Amino acid sequence: MRKIDLIELMRSRRTILDYKEEKVDRDLLVKLFDHAAFAPNHHLKEPWRIKIFEDEARSGFGEKIVDSYIRYGYLNTLSDEKLKKARQKYDRFFKSVPHHALFYMDKEDNGGYLDDENYAAVCAFIQNFQLAAWSEGIGTMWTAKPTLLDEEFIRDIGLSPNKHRLIAVVQIGYPNRIPRNRGRTPIRNSIEWIQTV
Repeated sequence: MRKIDLIELMRSRRTILDYKEEKVDRDLLVKLFDHAAFAPNHHLKEPWRIKIFEDEARSGFGEKIVDSYIRYGYLNTLSDEKLKKARQKYDRFFKSVPHHALFYMDKEDNGGYLDDENYAAVCAFIQNFQLAAWSEGIGTMWTAKPTLLDEEFIRDIGLSPNKHRLIAVVQIGYPNRIPRNRGRTPIRNSIEWIQTV
């Protein structure tokens, strides 16, 4: 595969919703995470931690997420029958994605500046990973829901709400379909030039 220019890579990357069944080789995933680790992080703390749910673990992980949705009241309007169908639909989705990567970090100052700094570093790591993956023809979808704050969910996946902060779940796999480019708002709309204070 030809080397892709960084700017082209950033502009061509898409969020992938539809994946092929084929798994990504573990050695390749490790290589991509290794590249991602060159994200900026203060004092080289390298705060990123990753749990990857694949194979049979995908269904259990999905069930825990749906349980969290129920605790948050997202599915409260559904009858028992519709809730059962919703669970089946979520299960099909989780099984349709080869890998679900949960990114988290150890808390350092319980939501203070150091945790914010480490959170930003993990987000930079995730973006690096997404770009590195795209350069290999691998798609991703970055998701962040209130579930990541659900203490029961955090315990359900073997972590501690007192010690760990969840940051994102990223779906990973080879794209079945690549969405069209929907463009971006002109960046000039977000810039304020200040020359005197």
